[in-house]
Amino acid sequence: MKRFIILLLLLHVTHFVLQAQEKKLIVLFDFNKYDIPDSSLLKLAKIINQKNIDRVLLEGHCDSVGSKEYNIILSNNRANEIKKLLVQNGISKTAIKTCIGFGKEKPLNKNATEFERQLNRRVVVTVFESENSQPYSEPQPLLTNNNPIIKKYELSVGKNVVLENLLFVPGKHIIKDESKAILEELFELMHENPKLEIEIQGHVCCTIDEPDGFDWDEGTHNLSENRAKAVYQFLTKKGINGNRMIFKGYGGSRKINEDESTEELKAENRRVEFKVLKM
Repeated sequence: MKRFIILLLLLHVTHFVLQAQEKKLIVLFDFNKYDIPDSSLLKLAKIINQKNIDRVLLEGHCDSVGSKEYNIILSNNRANEIKKLLVQNGISKTAIKTCIGFGKEKPLNKNATEFERQLNRRVVVTVFESENSQPYSEPQPLLTNNNPIIKKYELSVGKNVVLENLLFVPGKHIIKDESKAILEELFELMHENPKLEIEIQGHVCCTIDEPDGFDWDEGTHNLSENRAKAVYQFLTKKGINGNRMIFKGYGGSRKINEDESTEELKAENRRVEFKVLKM
Protein backbone atom coordinates (compact mmCIF):
# COMPACT_ATOMS: atom_id res chain seq x y z
CA MET A 1 0.00 0.00 0.00
CA LYS A 2 2.82 2.42 0.89
CA ARG A 3 4.55 1.85 -2.46
CA PHE A 4 1.26 2.33 -4.31
CA ILE A 5 0.67 5.66 -2.55
CA ILE A 6 4.21 6.78 -3.33
CA LEU A 7 3.78 5.95 -7.02
CA LEU A 8 0.49 7.84 -7.14
CA LEU A 9 2.29 10.78 -5.55
CA LEU A 10 5.03 10.47 -8.16
CA LEU A 11 2.52 10.68 -10.99
CA HIS A 12 1.23 13.96 -9.56
CA VAL A 13 4.62 15.44 -8.70
CA THR A 14 6.45 14.42 -11.89
CA HIS A 15 6.17 17.46 -14.11
CA PHE A 16 7.74 19.21 -17.07
CA VAL A 17 8.68 22.88 -17.04
CA LEU A 18 8.94 24.23 -20.55
CA GLN A 19 11.29 27.08 -21.15
CA ALA A 20 12.41 27.60 -24.74
CA GLN A 21 14.08 24.27 -25.61
CA GLU A 22 14.57 23.18 -22.01
CA LYS A 23 12.55 20.56 -20.13
CA LYS A 24 12.74 19.47 -16.51
CA LEU A 25 11.58 16.16 -15.11
CA ILE A 26 11.56 15.32 -11.41
CA VAL A 27 11.83 11.63 -10.53
CA LEU A 28 11.06 10.64 -6.93
CA PHE A 29 12.62 7.69 -5.10
CA ASP A 30 11.64 5.42 -2.23
CA PHE A 31 13.41 5.81 1.11
CA ASN A 32 17.04 4.63 0.98
CA LYS A 33 16.55 3.34 -2.59
CA TYR A 34 18.03 4.27 -5.93
CA ASP A 35 16.12 1.93 -8.25
CA ILE A 36 13.65 3.90 -10.37
CA PRO A 37 9.93 3.03 -10.44
CA ASP A 38 9.00 1.78 -13.91
CA SER A 39 6.09 4.20 -14.12
CA SER A 40 8.57 7.07 -14.02
CA LEU A 41 10.98 5.43 -16.45
CA LEU A 42 8.28 5.19 -19.09
CA LYS A 43 7.44 8.88 -18.87
CA LEU A 44 11.09 9.88 -18.98
CA ALA A 45 12.18 7.59 -21.79
CA LYS A 46 9.09 8.27 -23.91
CA ILE A 47 9.75 12.01 -23.94
CA ILE A 48 13.45 11.62 -24.69
CA ASN A 49 12.87 9.02 -27.38
CA GLN A 50 10.71 11.46 -29.36
CA LYS A 51 13.05 14.45 -29.23
CA ASN A 52 16.44 15.52 -30.46
CA ILE A 53 18.67 15.78 -27.41
CA ASP A 54 21.50 18.27 -27.26
CA ARG A 55 22.55 17.80 -23.62
CA VAL A 56 21.26 16.44 -20.33
CA LEU A 57 21.93 17.48 -16.72
CA LEU A 58 21.29 15.07 -13.84
CA GLU A 59 21.19 16.22 -10.21
CA GLY A 60 20.52 13.74 -7.41
CA HIS A 61 19.19 14.62 -3.95
CA CYS A 62 18.22 12.96 -0.64
CA ASP A 63 16.13 13.67 2.41
CA SER A 64 17.66 14.58 5.78
CA VAL A 65 17.87 11.04 7.18
CA GLY A 66 21.42 9.65 7.44
CA SER A 67 24.91 11.09 7.39
CA LYS A 68 26.20 13.63 4.92
CA GLU A 69 28.67 11.14 3.47
CA TYR A 70 26.09 8.38 3.01
CA ASN A 71 23.62 10.69 1.31
CA ILE A 72 26.25 11.93 -1.14
CA ILE A 73 26.77 8.32 -2.24
CA LEU A 74 23.03 7.61 -2.39
CA SER A 75 22.24 10.74 -4.40
CA ASN A 76 25.06 9.91 -6.84
CA ASN A 77 23.63 6.41 -7.24
CA ARG A 78 20.22 7.87 -8.03
CA ALA A 79 21.63 10.18 -10.68
CA ASN A 80 23.67 7.35 -12.18
CA GLU A 81 20.61 5.09 -12.42
CA ILE A 82 18.93 7.75 -14.55
CA LYS A 83 22.09 8.07 -16.64
CA LYS A 84 22.15 4.31 -17.18
CA LEU A 85 18.54 4.40 -18.37
CA LEU A 86 19.20 7.23 -20.82
CA VAL A 87 22.17 5.45 -22.34
CA GLN A 88 20.11 2.27 -22.68
CA ASN A 89 17.54 4.30 -24.59
CA GLY A 90 20.04 5.58 -27.13
CA ILE A 91 21.25 8.83 -25.55
CA SER A 92 24.98 9.29 -26.10
CA LYS A 93 27.10 9.32 -22.96
CA THR A 94 28.75 12.49 -24.24
CA ALA A 95 25.35 14.24 -24.22
CA ILE A 96 25.08 13.80 -20.46
CA LYS A 97 27.09 16.81 -19.36
CA THR A 98 26.38 16.64 -15.62
CA CYS A 99 25.68 13.66 -13.38
CA ILE A 100 26.15 14.63 -9.76
CA GLY A 101 24.74 13.96 -6.31
CA PHE A 102 24.22 16.76 -3.79
CA GLY A 103 23.20 14.52 -0.91
CA LYS A 104 20.94 16.37 1.53
CA GLU A 105 22.51 19.78 0.95
CA LYS A 106 19.76 21.19 -1.31
CA PRO A 107 16.36 20.29 0.20
CA LEU A 108 13.13 21.69 -1.22
CA ASN A 109 11.64 22.01 2.26
CA LYS A 110 12.35 21.43 5.99
CA ASN A 111 12.03 17.62 5.88
CA ALA A 112 9.50 17.91 8.70
CA THR A 113 7.12 15.19 7.49
CA GLU A 114 7.30 12.02 5.41
CA PHE A 115 5.55 13.89 2.61
CA GLU A 116 8.26 16.56 2.60
CA ARG A 117 11.05 13.97 2.81
CA GLN A 118 9.54 12.13 -0.17
CA LEU A 119 9.74 15.30 -2.26
CA ASN A 120 13.44 15.64 -1.41
CA ARG A 121 14.31 12.09 -2.50
CA ARG A 122 14.64 13.07 -6.13
CA VAL A 123 16.67 13.43 -9.29
CA VAL A 124 16.15 16.56 -11.36
CA VAL A 125 16.58 15.79 -15.05
CA THR A 126 17.11 18.82 -17.28
CA VAL A 127 16.90 18.10 -20.99
CA PHE A 128 17.97 20.60 -23.64
CA GLU A 129 16.56 19.96 -27.10
CA SER A 130 18.09 21.03 -30.39
CA GLU A 131 16.09 21.34 -33.58
CA ASN A 132 19.23 20.81 -35.63
CA SER A 133 20.63 17.82 -33.78
CA GLN A 134 19.96 14.22 -34.77
CA PRO A 135 18.65 11.61 -32.35
CA TYR A 136 21.46 9.64 -30.78
CA SER A 137 21.66 5.90 -31.33
CA GLU A 138 24.09 3.59 -29.64
CA PRO A 139 25.20 0.60 -31.74
CA GLN A 140 24.00 -2.76 -30.50
CA PRO A 141 26.78 -5.38 -30.36
CA LEU A 142 26.11 -8.83 -31.79
CA LEU A 143 26.69 -11.56 -29.23
CA THR A 144 27.23 -15.23 -29.99
CA ASN A 145 25.33 -17.97 -28.24
CA ASN A 146 27.89 -20.62 -27.38
CA ASN A 147 25.69 -22.29 -24.80
CA PRO A 148 22.32 -23.27 -26.29
CA ILE A 149 19.50 -22.39 -23.92
CA ILE A 150 16.46 -24.18 -25.33
CA LYS A 151 18.05 -27.51 -26.17
CA LYS A 152 18.97 -28.17 -22.56
CA TYR A 153 15.27 -28.62 -21.77
CA GLU A 154 13.41 -31.88 -22.23
CA LEU A 155 10.28 -30.62 -23.94
CA SER A 156 6.85 -32.05 -23.23
CA VAL A 157 3.28 -30.95 -23.87
CA GLY A 158 2.28 -28.28 -21.36
CA LYS A 159 5.87 -27.33 -20.51
CA ASN A 160 6.90 -23.66 -20.43
CA VAL A 161 10.39 -22.56 -21.45
CA VAL A 162 11.73 -19.07 -20.75
CA LEU A 163 13.67 -17.54 -23.65
CA GLU A 164 16.68 -16.46 -21.62
CA ASN A 165 18.67 -13.43 -22.83
CA LEU A 166 15.81 -12.28 -25.06
CA LEU A 167 16.11 -8.50 -24.70
CA PHE A 168 13.96 -5.66 -26.00
CA VAL A 169 14.48 -1.92 -26.27
CA PRO A 170 12.99 -0.60 -22.99
CA GLY A 171 9.31 0.23 -23.35
CA LYS A 172 9.18 -1.10 -26.92
CA HIS A 173 8.65 -4.38 -28.74
CA ILE A 174 11.84 -3.97 -30.79
CA ILE A 175 14.14 -6.97 -30.28
CA LYS A 176 17.76 -6.07 -29.57
CA ASP A 177 20.41 -7.42 -31.93
CA GLU A 178 22.16 -9.34 -29.18
CA SER A 179 19.00 -11.43 -28.74
CA LYS A 180 19.05 -12.84 -32.27
CA ALA A 181 21.05 -15.88 -31.13
CA ILE A 182 18.28 -17.19 -28.86
CA LEU A 183 15.70 -16.53 -31.58
CA GLU A 184 17.78 -18.42 -34.12
CA GLU A 185 17.91 -21.29 -31.67
CA LEU A 186 14.12 -21.24 -31.32
CA PHE A 187 13.82 -21.20 -35.11
CA GLU A 188 16.09 -24.25 -35.39
CA LEU A 189 14.03 -26.05 -32.75
CA MET A 190 10.81 -25.37 -34.68
CA HIS A 191 12.45 -26.29 -37.99
CA GLU A 192 13.86 -29.58 -36.69
CA ASN A 193 10.57 -30.55 -35.03
CA PRO A 194 7.85 -29.93 -37.65
CA LYS A 195 5.08 -31.26 -35.38
CA LEU A 196 5.95 -28.84 -32.57
CA GLU A 197 3.26 -26.23 -31.88
CA ILE A 198 3.73 -23.48 -29.29
CA GLU A 199 2.09 -20.53 -27.58
CA ILE A 200 4.46 -17.55 -27.34
CA GLN A 201 3.78 -15.73 -24.07
CA GLY A 202 4.79 -12.17 -23.18
CA HIS A 203 5.14 -10.91 -19.60
CA VAL A 204 6.09 -7.58 -18.00
CA CYS A 205 7.05 -6.41 -14.53
CA CYS A 206 5.97 -3.59 -12.27
CA THR A 207 2.33 -3.23 -13.32
CA ILE A 208 0.34 -1.04 -10.93
CA ASP A 209 -2.40 1.06 -12.51
CA GLU A 210 -2.49 -0.82 -15.83
CA PRO A 211 -2.59 -4.61 -16.35
CA ASP A 212 0.10 -4.40 -19.03
CA GLY A 213 3.11 -2.27 -19.92
CA PHE A 214 2.97 0.80 -22.18
CA ASP A 215 4.30 0.34 -25.72
CA TRP A 216 5.87 3.64 -26.82
CA ASP A 217 5.71 2.78 -30.51
CA GLU A 218 2.02 1.88 -30.52
CA GLY A 219 0.91 4.21 -27.73
CA THR A 220 -1.07 1.38 -26.13
CA HIS A 221 -0.94 -0.63 -22.91
CA ASN A 222 -0.26 -4.04 -24.49
CA LEU A 223 3.53 -4.28 -24.40
CA SER A 224 3.63 -7.94 -23.41
CA GLU A 225 1.40 -8.94 -26.33
CA ASN A 226 3.42 -6.90 -28.82
CA ARG A 227 6.67 -8.48 -27.64
CA ALA A 228 5.20 -11.96 -28.02
CA LYS A 229 3.97 -10.95 -31.47
CA ALA A 230 7.47 -9.74 -32.41
CA VAL A 231 8.84 -13.24 -31.70
CA TYR A 232 5.99 -14.75 -33.73
CA GLN A 233 6.76 -12.46 -36.67
CA PHE A 234 10.47 -13.28 -36.49
CA LEU A 235 9.69 -16.99 -36.85
CA THR A 236 7.14 -16.57 -39.64
CA LYS A 237 9.59 -14.45 -41.63
CA LYS A 238 12.12 -17.25 -41.24
CA GLY A 239 9.61 -19.67 -42.79
CA ILE A 240 7.86 -21.27 -39.81
CA ASN A 241 4.17 -21.83 -40.56
CA GLY A 242 2.10 -19.38 -38.53
CA ASN A 243 -0.53 -22.06 -37.89
CA ARG A 244 1.96 -23.79 -35.60
CA MET A 245 2.12 -20.80 -33.27
CA ILE A 246 -0.11 -18.46 -31.33
CA PHE A 247 0.99 -15.44 -29.29
CA LYS A 248 -0.52 -13.88 -26.21
CA GLY A 249 0.37 -11.15 -23.71
CA TYR A 250 -0.20 -11.84 -20.03
CA GLY A 251 0.94 -8.43 -18.77
CA GLY A 252 1.90 -8.66 -15.11
CA SER A 253 -0.62 -11.38 -14.21
CA ARG A 254 1.90 -14.25 -14.06
CA LYS A 255 4.84 -12.90 -12.13
CA ILE A 256 7.64 -15.20 -11.08
CA ASN A 257 8.40 -12.79 -8.22
CA GLU A 258 5.73 -10.86 -6.35
CA ASP A 259 8.57 -8.96 -4.68
CA GLU A 260 10.03 -6.56 -7.28
CA SER A 261 12.27 -4.56 -4.98
CA THR A 262 15.45 -5.18 -7.01
CA GLU A 263 16.32 -5.03 -10.71
CA GLU A 264 17.13 -8.74 -10.68
CA LEU A 265 13.64 -9.60 -9.45
CA LYS A 266 12.07 -7.28 -12.01
CA ALA A 267 14.13 -8.80 -14.82
CA GLU A 268 12.82 -12.30 -14.07
CA ASN A 269 9.25 -11.03 -14.43
CA ARG A 270 10.06 -9.11 -17.63
CA ARG A 271 10.27 -12.06 -20.03
CA VAL A 272 9.02 -13.96 -23.08
CA GLU A 273 8.53 -17.71 -22.89
CA PHE A 274 6.83 -20.40 -24.91
CA LYS A 275 4.47 -23.20 -23.92
CA VAL A 276 4.50 -26.50 -25.78
CA LEU A 277 1.00 -27.16 -27.13
CA LYS A 278 1.68 -30.15 -29.36
CA MET A 279 4.63 -32.33 -30.34
